[in-house]
Order: sequence, then structure tokens, then C-alpha cells
Amino acid sequence: MTFFTIICGAARKYGVKVLGICPMFDHLHVLVEASSRKDIVRFVQRYTSLYAIELNETVGASGPVFSIPFGSAVKRGEKAIRTCCSYVYNNPCEKRLCNKAEEYRWNFLAYATSKYPFSDKLRREEASARLRSATKMVDYLFLHSEYLKHKWIASLFGRLNDKEKNQLTDYIICKYNCIDYPALLSYYGGSYDQACLAFASNQGSEYDIREEFHPESHTGYLIIPNILRRHFGFNTVYSAIRLPQKDRERLYRRLLCYGKFSRRQLCKYLRLPDK
Repeated sequence: MTFFTIICGAARKYGVKVLGICPMFDHLHVLVEASSRKDIVRFVQRYTSLYAIELNETVGASGPVFSIPFGSAVKRGEKAIRTCCSYVYNNPCEKRLCNKAEEYRWNFLAYATSKYPFSDKLRREEASARLRSATKMVDYLFLHSEYLKHKWIASLFGRLNDKEKNQLTDYIICKYNCIDYPALLSYYGGSYDQACLAFASNQGSEYDIREEFHPESHTGYLIIPNILRRHFGFNTVYSAIRLPQKDRERLYRRLLCYGKFSRRQLCKYLRLPDK
């Protein structure tokens, strides 16, 4: 969520119209409309630099977080744009994280028609004092154009139960969301259902950008933190990354025996050079 609040703030700062955002475990897809490449470059520089600083401060590390330079391709004509939309929103399906694009929270498609697609509707008058306090803090930070730092998120969610965590997650996404859903759906006759049907019928492609292709499922990235919590006693996803490199390399060798993810995924997770 830290990354989402950062990228949405950057889009507003530079007047970039966002049609899609899909952060994956080891790469990112963003579909935007902008008046010039210069605006896109400033937008990308803003969110990548801010997030790199924030993540490195959180884990006590240094160095790049994103690959440089970023890949981009101009899309002209409705057919090319629809193909790109399908590609962006279907990425979680391709990586076997879900069956339909609208089932995945982190491509934000479901928020086109609902404020609480993955939780019970939050009614403040019925919410606990701790949840009301959390939403007021989110409102304050958004009003002052602040993104949600990792430490603030930990504090906001720390005393909530699972139901409340889901409600607050949906609340934060809707509060900060910069995706222009009417613009996106205009390529599908203004219909959300038509867009979802189109995404289900066509995976799309991104043949204009040279990028590494790794066919393995991303479910391995979900397994790693569960193993770290259950078998190694790490309480948060950042605990392992905070370790010195020698300790992370030792942890890497110990984790290999579980065999439920690729070596490349494990290196990515632990911020180690590919082995």
C-alpha cells in the first residue's frame, strides 16, 4: 500500500492520467495517458525514487530498487490500447495468482464499481474506536498529500482484527486511488462488465517493450513469507531483508530445501544477486 499511495500522489503531482496500475512481486505495469514523454519521465522518477528511499529506510539497506531505465511504448488507436489494458490487468492471471482479473485486489480493477470489493462496507458509526482513529489518520495524511510510510501502516493496522484490516485496506485504496476508471471503461463502451469480459477473452500482449520473461507462477512469492514466519520466526516480510547479506545468503541456502519457489524468486525476495 505504501507504493500505491506514492504512485497515486506522483500521478496527481504531474497531471498524468492513469488507466491501470498492476504491481507484481518482481515487476510493475503502469498504463498512462500524458501530454508529453517528459511528464511520464518525471512521474516515473518521482514514484521510483520515493519508494526506493522509503523501502531502503524501512529495511536499513541502500542501492537501487527498480531496474534502470524503465521500458515504455506508445500505444495509438483503440485496438492497441485495449490490448495493452488486457495485458496489464491480466498479469495476475498469467502468473496464476487468480482466475479472473477482477478477482485480484492489487490490480485495483474491482474498485471501478465498488469502494469495498474485498471487505464489508465500513460504516464509521458502527466501527470500533481503533478503526475510526485509523481512518481519520488516513484522511489527514491524504489531505496533506502525504503517502503512507511503512511504519505508519504498521501502526494503523497493528491493533485491528482481520475484518478491520480488510476494511481499512479498501478504505486506503479508495481514498488514494488515482485510476481514471471512466477513461479506462470508455474503451469498452463505458461498461465494467464488458471490460471484464474482454479481459477474460484476451490476455493481451506487450510486444513493444523488451523485458525479461519468466514463465513461472508467482505463487512462490506468497509461499516464501509463510515459511519465514512459520519455520524461521520472522514476524514481518521486512525482517529477513534487514539481515546482513551473509546472513541472507545463509538463509537462502536453508530455504532452498523447501523447493516451492524458484531460485530466482528467492533471490528477488531476499535482495540477493541472481544465483
